[in-house]
Amino acid sequence: MTDTTDTGGTARARRRGRGIAVRCVWAVVLLAPPVVLWVMGAADAAQHKSPTDWVGNHRAKVALENAALLIAGLPAAGAVAGALAGALRRPPRTGLWAATGAVLGALALWVFGAWTVVTALRNFRIVF
Repeated sequence: MTDTTDTGGTARARRRGRGIAVRCVWAVVLLAPPVVLWVMGAADAAQHKSPTDWVGNHRAKVALENAALLIAGLPAAGAVAGALAGALRRPPRTGLWAATGAVLGALALWVFGAWTVVTALRNFRIVF
């Protein structure tokens, strides 16, 4: 098919497909640092596992599980919410909205991480 016979539908579909790909790349880029930090934390917890401190080991395991749930869950929840919202549109644009929801979920993860750091630093006290 040449551009002279293109009725406009395929050009729009190509642009929409490009938009979906760009949003998916942004979601992966935004998720890469939290995933790397999680892997580093898991490796550190595995290397420094105490044979006698089972409470500390359990807390480390629970913290890693919660972090993994947030890292995987927020973008997935955003993608599902976006897909549902996109399916309700006429004409449906489920893929574009799902990719946008995944990016927004990844951004929500960054906002939650920044809030956690600020809260931890606010409670930080040096006692001499």
